[in-house]
Amino acid sequence: MAVLLLPLLSACSAGTAGPGETPGRTAARQLTDSKALKLPLDEYLLTTVDAGALARGRDSLMQRCLSKLGAPYTPKALGSTDIETNERRYGLADAELAKQHGYHVPDMKKPAEDYPSSIMPLVRGEVTTHNGAPVPEGGCIGEARRELHEVELQDALNLPHKLNMESYKKSQKAPAVVKATEEWSNCMKESGHAYPDPLAAINDKEFSAETPGTREKEVALADVLCKQKVNLIGAWSDAESEYQRFLIESNSAALAGPLLAKQNTMSAAKAATGQ
Repeated sequence: MAVLLLPLLSACSAGTAGPGETPGRTAARQLTDSKALKLPLDEYLLTTVDAGALARGRDSLMQRCLSKLGAPYTPKALGSTDIETNERRYGLADAELAKQHGYHVPDMKKPAEDYPSSIMPLVRGEVTTHNGAPVPEGGCIGEARRELHEVELQDALNLPHKLNMESYKKSQKAPAVVKATEEWSNCMKESGHAYPDPLAAINDKEFSAETPGTREKEVALADVLCKQKVNLIGAWSDAESEYQRFLIESNSAALAGPLLAKQNTMSAAKAATGQ
């Protein structure tokens, strides 16, 4: 089914006082592709690249743990098929994907991070000993997550997640974004598709089938081309970047902890893989 993919956002509002007027630039940079889009708060969140590095570190630690228990196993390497961090933050932005898949997320066919059923009790900690050796509390995955400080990291990320959601919502109301959205809507009408904004298009219930139909692909392609024509992604990302910089400055003391927690985890993950 069609899915709106935004970064992992908290459903809560940060409640941080904002400026008198939502930030927004009068002349936005031209941006037609959001795959490489970076936003200021990315530094405090787990990006797609960070998540991949963390997964590799976790796997390395689990493999060491299993070897110590006399049950060595090396999982197959995962393919780098993840959607980039901000790739669909403002909706679909890839014309080729629109032509082929509409709003649907392509089947990545990514191999699962899994282990044979025979060693899952060691992975999960469902037994206390193996070959006379004690199994760590929570199994090898529990031990790996402790070494990577993952529980502490998830707690620390609460504030950045809230600010990330706040900046997204507030930036929608920025004058430049409102103007670009209206222009996008007019462009869509000219193409024969009436939607007030990109979120209304991508969340159209008509596009909820398991596979994309012809009309969905037509709407999705028109959506992307209209975004490019009116520079919606450039206007929106500029406005949100400005608002995120304001939020980072306003919460600099509170964000020091989350930043340190992320740095500690990523350093541990890289060390686990010998980087």
